[in-house]
This record gives sequence, structure tokens and C-alpha cells, in this order.
Amino acid sequence: MLHPLLAGSDSITVSVDDGGLKMLQITDTGHGIRKEDLSIVCERFTTSKLKTFSDLRSINTHGFRGEALASISHVSFVTIQTKTAYDKCAWVGHYRDGKLHPKKPGASAEPKPCAGNTGTTITAEDLFYNMGTRKRAMYGRDEFNRVAHVITCYAVHNTGIAFSLKKSGDNMPKIRTTSKASKIDTISNLYGPALGKELIEFSCDDKNFGFKSSGYLTNANYSGKAFRFILFINNRLVESSAAKKAFEAVYTSVLPKNSYPYVYLSIEIDPQNIDVNVHPTKNEVHFLHEDEIIAGIQAKAQQTLYKCSTSRNYYTQARLPGVDIAAAVEEVKGTKKVQEGAENTRVYDHQLVRTDCNQTKLDLFIANQANRTAAENRVESNPASATTALFTTVDSEKPGPSNKKMKLPDPEPANSSRAASSSDNKENIDTINVEEYIPKENPKSGNPTHRRPIYLSSVLSLQEDICKARHEGAVDLLREHKFVGVANSRYALAQVRTKLYLFDFGKLSEDLFYQKVIFNFQNFDIFNFSEPAPLHELIMIALDDESSSWNPDHGPKEELATFATDLLVSKREMLDDYFSIVITKEGSLSGLPILVDQYYPLLHQIPMFLLRVATEVDWDTERGCFQSIAREIAKLYTMRPIERESDDAATQSSQNHVTDPNVPDWKFTVEHVLFPQLKSFFVPDQSVTSSGAILQVADLHDLYKVFERC
Repeated sequence: MLHPLLAGSDSITVSVDDGGLKMLQITDTGHGIRKEDLSIVCERFTTSKLKTFSDLRSINTHGFRGEALASISHVSFVTIQTKTAYDKCAWVGHYRDGKLHPKKPGASAEPKPCAGNTGTTITAEDLFYNMGTRKRAMYGRDEFNRVAHVITCYAVHNTGIAFSLKKSGDNMPKIRTTSKASKIDTISNLYGPALGKELIEFSCDDKNFGFKSSGYLTNANYSGKAFRFILFINNRLVESSAAKKAFEAVYTSVLPKNSYPYVYLSIEIDPQNIDVNVHPTKNEVHFLHEDEIIAGIQAKAQQTLYKCSTSRNYYTQARLPGVDIAAAVEEVKGTKKVQEGAENTRVYDHQLVRTDCNQTKLDLFIANQANRTAAENRVESNPASATTALFTTVDSEKPGPSNKKMKLPDPEPANSSRAASSSDNKENIDTINVEEYIPKENPKSGNPTHRRPIYLSSVLSLQEDICKARHEGAVDLLREHKFVGVANSRYALAQVRTKLYLFDFGKLSEDLFYQKVIFNFQNFDIFNFSEPAPLHELIMIALDDESSSWNPDHGPKEELATFATDLLVSKREMLDDYFSIVITKEGSLSGLPILVDQYYPLLHQIPMFLLRVATEVDWDTERGCFQSIAREIAKLYTMRPIERESDDAATQSSQNHVTDPNVPDWKFTVEHVLFPQLKSFFVPDQSVTSSGAILQVADLHDLYKVFERC
């Protein structure tokens, strides 16, 4: 590899057959070899590094012995084809035992003219043909890996040169780099983008010890199966056990056990300070002030690594390939049919799945379980209390962001004709049709057997879009899941057969309520406020909130609030008829829709909801108007457990820490209200795989494989 590099090549191609044992060919685009030198090129002590005797004191490489081509010519059949920029044609010569040798018996051994490009091609065939014992100890696959390692290292170090490695007979090269790629791009190409994006550049130099160093190392986010350490000293690939141990010590406190980094290091030292004769092949070297130089590089690398390792990235992948899950569902169904006919079929431990959602959940292992169980029992014994439980703070005065206080009214359900049956939500639905999402009763008409039909093409098209975008695998997953428990304020755990999933119920609830609005269009129950709330005051509270992004360029708040109030009052008939958002002629909000039984929005979100309806809704087109209003309603009803916890804490504080028996835990709402709706109603779309709304975290079968090794 050094000869093409010293010859000024910008492209090097290596071809091998049987790991180089049958054929090893190196082609470069360098200066070439003069015809006059072809007769001695394979003789011992031949070198191009010396022109005068004084050059012995200024050699910048690791010395010379002139034995590379000479040694190869004694154990293989060597062919050299070369052409300089001044030659009219290329010249080819054949060598054996260091001398020119005729290609055929009786022919001349002198180099022959031939067609060729500027540069040199050296081919060694039938390596170790005269050393049978040595050849039998070598294997083509191992030798190819060694060749690939050398090519990879030199490609990383020499980014201005294009490298290519391919097996004889293959159309595509195994390794290929370009001369215009940066060092990071080259490393990413050779080792993969996962390593390339975690690289950190560092450099260190010291005039006292006369060295310069630069390189790249991976941060704490990357961990490999083996330590990849590439060391170049004065542009030659070498090994240094001291340098390798120094970098291993750097990562000892950063990476876990059995995890290894990637390090590329290039050092430039005065050639007079290097001892290259400590190894027969010059693979390992020692140099003057070795301990001090390595300690300086180690300290710089450690400093650079610690600066970039204050945080770590963890990547998750949504494990919901639709075809695989759908096939798995069919496989499970087929397995069930087979098991029904075979009563004595043995079920192994790794095939056991949870079939009863009432079995032990995570809450059993969480503190304050007694308090939570008591609250659940109160809600289960009195379902009507859940209807008003989330509104226990409506009689208290809640200050807004600008210290404005507004008394929020008590909710009062308008009709009781809508049945609050939780059992319907727990049914498993194998097939999904639009009709199955539409309730059969109509609370507004007072007739439980009649429902107001939808004739608007815009609403029908929105319903059709939801059904077309559904994710088959996620649908089956939601229908068959068994609730395990709430993991934190964002995720809940559920089991599907032998797999455990994390559900982001915040994202899922927003899509759920959007679909509720679209499918229940103009057919909502209403909960009425005991006293209407003035729209103007509510919108002023929203404008005073920092999240409204109001600034003086938008105009005075009073004018904006008046404009928004007038707009909502002018649209009140449509909002009431289609969405059950009840607004009086005087400009007060007196009712909101009920999307799900036993679930109501957070009242302090209503001011921002009204402001967004007035400013963010597309009032120009029918479809855009209905869709944007549905989205805003969905955002109002989205499950926000952190905010609910803060509301509950404020409520208990205002009541002198007396626990209200009518306040259900938000975890109970997630389990018994939200997830049954997701199971029986929700139509997940393709975005659940890309947004991380559903993530697979464990598989029982894979876990058994792990524990079997212990």
C-alpha cells in the first residue's frame, strides 16, 4: 500500500482471489515506473527513497529494506505493468526469484510494450506455490479479512484517495470510497452511519516533545462489540500497545462492561525519534518520550470525551410492522383452533400469556396503594360520582396568569338518555366498519332509537379518510391488548400475547377524541354549566397566558377579545348544532360536548380552547372548518395527567389536605375510561409506527432466550 501512496496516486484498486492466495492485484494511478528500472525493481535493496547518500538522514518514512517486491517474487509469479506520463505506451514484465522471467519458455524476458493507463498494476499469482506447508496453514476467508482491514484503515487515513476492494469475479466492490468524501463520511461509509454520527474530533500537539496528533473517537452513545483502534505514525499503519491501553483506560468510566469504542489516531513525530526495528514487519514501533506523548494525547482525548458526554441519547424503534403483526394475529388464531381440538397439548412457559386484565398490575408494587384502591372502590360503587368528580374545583376561584380571578360554573348534564355503560367499551371488535363507531341513540332528540343522519359530504369524506389511513397491525394490537399498568405520566404498559408494549396515551387520546368528534358529528350529549361563563373574560385569561404568544404587534388585548367574542357569537348556531358548544346570545359559554362517558376536559384549558377556535379555525371552507374545530376539541380533551395531578394537588391544598371521595385518580381514568375506548373504538393510522405512540419493549420468547444463557 505504501508504494502507490508514495507515487502520488489518487485512486487505488485491490482485487483478490481466494483471499489473495490465488491472485492479489493492486492498481494505482501514480507516477509509474520507468522502463529502465523494470529490470531491477524486484531485486533486493532496491528503493526509490534515496537519490544521494545524504538522503539517509532525511527519510520521513519508517526506513527501507527494499525487500517487499523481492520477497513476493520468490514465493509467487509477479507481473508488473506500468506507464509513466512521458511514455507512449505501457510496459509489462514478468518476475520470478527477483529477476525478469519469460512468460513462456524460450521467449525473451525483457519487458514488452502493451496498452495501459498511467500508473502501475502489480499482480502476484499462486502465492506460496513453492511452500506447501505455509500455504496449507492459510485460509482464504481469513486472509481476505486481513486485506480488508488494511484497506479500511488506509482509506480512513487517506481521505483524498479513492480506495476499492473487490473479489475476483464480483461486479460490486466490497469496499469503496471516494476521493472527495470527508473523513467522517468515509468512516460512516466503512463502519456504518450509527458510528459516524457519534464521532468526536480531537487534536493535540506539543513543541517540547516534537509531535502533532489528530483523530476521531466515539462518544458515550456508541458502544461496539470490539475495540477498534487505528493508529498511524508518520502516515504508516502501526500498533502500539501503550497507546491502546491508554484509550482503554479513558473509556473505562464512560462505557459499561463489554462495550468498546472506536478510535482513530494519527501522530506525526520526528523520524529520528522513532524506533522501527522492534518488530520484523515494522507493525509495532516505539518512540522517544513515549510515555509523555501518550499521556498528553490521553488527557486531551479524555477532556474532549467528557465535554461531549454530559448527556446520552437512547433510540427507540416503533415495532409495529403491519404485515408481521397481522400475520402474527392470524397465527395466534390458528393456534387457538388447533388447541381447541387437542386438550392434552402441552403449553410451554414461554408461550404462557396473560388472559385476564383483572390479574395483578403494576399498581400493586407502588406505594400508597391502599389510598388508590379505596378511591377506585368508591368510583366503582358509585359511577355517577365520576361524572362530577373532575369538576370538584369549579366552585373555587382559580386565578389566571394575570392574577384575574374567575369563578368557573358547575357542570350539569343536559340529558340522561345516553347510557353510561362501561361494558360496551370492553368488547373486542375483530372487524372495523364506520357504522360500528356511530352510536345508535340520539340524546338531543330524546329518542334512543333514532340518530340524526349525516348528509354533509365534507364530514363523510373526513370519516372515510380515517378508515383508509388505518393501520391493520395496530388495530389488532389494540383490540387484543391486556392493560398492565401506568408506567409514568406519559406511558402505560399493555400486553399483547407474549409481547409488552408502551402506549403514549397522550398522543393516542388526542387522535381518539378527534375521531369521536368526526364520527359523532351533530350527535353529542351536552353538559351544561350552572352559570354561563362570559366569553370575553375567558379569552382575556387566554391572552394573558404566555402560551398564547401574544405581542403588542397583534393589537390591544381588549380589541382581540372583543373580536373573538363577536366571531364566536356569530357562529354560535353552527357550533351548537354540529359540535354541542353552547354559546348564548349575550356572549357566554354555557355548555360543552360529552365525548366519552365519565370523562371531561380540564376546565382551565377552556380559555385557550376558545381563543384557538376563534383564531386557528379555517372559517373559509366547510371541510377545513369542521376538521380544524374537531382538532381543537380533541386538544381540549387530550389526557394530560401532569396537569391533572397539579390540579388535584391544588384542590387538596385548598381543602386543607382533605381527600375528596369523589375525585378519581387519573391513573384510574386512564385504565377504566381511556383504554377501553382505545380498545373498542379507536382506529389507529400509519403514524403510530413513526411517532412512537406504540413501542414494543419486551418479548417473552426473546427473554427466555436471554435467561437460558445465564
